[in-house]
Amino acid sequence: MTRPPRPIRRACLATALLLPVLPAAAGDEPAQPAGSAPAFRGGGSFVETFTSLGDRRWYVSDGWVNGDHQRCTWSRQRVQIPATGALTLTLSDSPYKDRAFSCAEIQTKERYGYGTYEVRMRAGAASGLVSAFFTYNGAEDGDRRTNDEIDFEFLGKDTTGVQLNYFTGGTGQHETIEALGFDASTTMADYALEWLPDRLRWSVNGRLLREVRAAPDRPIPSHPGKIMLSIWMGQGDDFVSWLGPASYPGRPITATFERVAFTKLGDPCGFKGSIVCR
Repeated sequence: MTRPPRPIRRACLATALLLPVLPAAAGDEPAQPAGSAPAFRGGGSFVETFTSLGDRRWYVSDGWVNGDHQRCTWSRQRVQIPATGALTLTLSDSPYKDRAFSCAEIQTKERYGYGTYEVRMRAGAASGLVSAFFTYNGAEDGDRRTNDEIDFEFLGKDTTGVQLNYFTGGTGQHETIEALGFDASTTMADYALEWLPDRLRWSVNGRLLREVRAAPDRPIPSHPGKIMLSIWMGQGDDFVSWLGPASYPGRPITATFERVAFTKLGDPCGFKGSIVCR
């Protein structure tokens, strides 16, 4: 299914930590030569196991929505650590602001570039729902060429697969659905993105799902972005065609995250089992 264009992200009134996504520029920009791309810079390596959710690394979205396509309002109350080592993001039928549902998103305050991104997670399941782990950088100072994104998106209508996608300069439409061989909503699994100067590689439990190599006519993201975790439900014809009609099962739907890690390009692996340790 072709994904609708990425909607505009509305900045938090208190702290504009999300940059807005603008419409795609005409045509893709050529891939930047190795050594000159901004993604060689960015934050350092870390391993997050969610013993707490301090303000140092993470910003919790609260009280706003990304656009009319979003059926729920981001709520701090839907972000919990019920047990040490497990972050839960929940979609609930508790109304918030002008939406009948509330949902959850956290994002790093810092941006990260080339390296390996790893998450251990279990997705939520329901038609119309998305559980996501992705990197995102919007247009900086109106420059659309910085509008890059790389995604793991679990569509709740069928959690036996995962949608993989990337945006370069706001241009997407690179999505594929890859079979997992298990149900991501009932299985805690390890997902990894290797973002290198010349390629993107998505893996699950150490098994390669997809690889994209950069070419002059196929640039890949080159600007550091924030690491985002979220669960939300869509609405509207375009999003229903992508996600399926919203179907709330009568109980809160949760995505669980046990670990998020970033290993900067060239750094040693940060935890046992990391694909960087291979």
